[in-house]
Amino acid sequence: MSQATEASGPALLSGGAGEIAPGRLGEGGHHATVLPGSRATPTPHSSPASSGQWWVFVHHRGKRRSKHVGDKRTAERIAAEIRERVKRGELRLPQAGPTFAQVAEDWFLKYPVVNSIRPSTVENYRSFTSTHLLPFFGSMPVGSVTAQTVEDFIAAKRGAGGSVRFAGRPLSESSLRTGLVALRLILQRAVKAGYIPSNPAADIGRFSRIEDENVDPFTGPELRAIIAAAHAGVGPDFATMLRLWAQTGMRAGEVCGLQEQDLNLEEATALVRRTWSRGRFGPTKTGRIRKASLLHPVTEDTQEWRPRATPDARALLIALRRRAVRSIEPTAPVFGNGSSPLTSDLLHRDWRRALSAAKVRYRSPEQLRHTFASTMLSRNAPLLYVQQQGGWRSAAVLLRVYARWMPQEPDSTAPQAHSVTEPLRINA
Repeated sequence: MSQATEASGPALLSGGAGEIAPGRLGEGGHHATVLPGSRATPTPHSSPASSGQWWVFVHHRGKRRSKHVGDKRTAERIAAEIRERVKRGELRLPQAGPTFAQVAEDWFLKYPVVNSIRPSTVENYRSFTSTHLLPFFGSMPVGSVTAQTVEDFIAAKRGAGGSVRFAGRPLSESSLRTGLVALRLILQRAVKAGYIPSNPAADIGRFSRIEDENVDPFTGPELRAIIAAAHAGVGPDFATMLRLWAQTGMRAGEVCGLQEQDLNLEEATALVRRTWSRGRFGPTKTGRIRKASLLHPVTEDTQEWRPRATPDARALLIALRRRAVRSIEPTAPVFGNGSSPLTSDLLHRDWRRALSAAKVRYRSPEQLRHTFASTMLSRNAPLLYVQQQGGWRSAAVLLRVYARWMPQEPDSTAPQAHSVTEPLRINA
């Protein structure tokens, strides 16, 4: 049997990094196999009559791959290119490891428990994974996920059709930002398990966060119109909830999570210590408990920011005492059906009805929180006071988002008539 394999010569790469050589299937059916720490050694293998075609064989970091490439010149060129990639540390051979979907499921089973991740956060990650990551990466071997693959995913999501919920529209930047956190964590799990040498998503998709991209507060006249429309068209209890929301700056889940035991109507305060989200209670976003005044005069055109400053603000106490559904159970929800809090679907349904009846441009109900902050700061309320009342993580966060509503000259006398949501411009 004649030896027709050619594996020596300039295309051979030897050393600890691995070896690469072109080889040819010859008359005897032999082909070259490159072994670690040795010269390229032809090893016979049984094969049907050969066509004399050339292959490139790679043995790199314990993995062996081969590919049919055609003629000798092409084989030598490809071997040289792979050698250069090895020198630059860029060579990654496909692995026969688990799929991305398998790694993701393993990550969901262990990471949230080991790291004490909140259930709501885990649900956000799982929702994004099942809706966006698995359809794109799920069936891929995790070892085949590259930086280019991740970039392709981001480009697809930021393009038309990236959103699943809204056909033909891109996925929102905030949703994509959260989803990429999940992607990085899942791929980091693959790194720790030894399936991939490094995280291909580590430095990709970290686009700038625009803190105030969704801040669009209501004016005083808009607020009053919304509350009046809610009272007439939805019900007095819903109008009471909206007034409380605007006058305290709570988050949506915090308003819905309020219980009877949290209200102190004598002090006109509420103890904010839980949130209601996805059908269950949880801690506040910052994990802190705070006492918030119920009576900030946010809906009135006034320069006052202190609680109890106006009759309209104080009227909230009367409305809370006159609620149609008011349970004697301390754990009963303040707003709901008496036994369970108001659901997100019902909240948004009634909110749309109120805005439509008030003929106010639609914004989400979370803008009530933004309205509280922008209004209070525009009236020179102390930054730390507003931060504590609304439960922002820090005054720095509050300042980054709402600084444009703060008076430019704090010692100047502000005009008596201005929009409560527009920045004050004091002329020297």
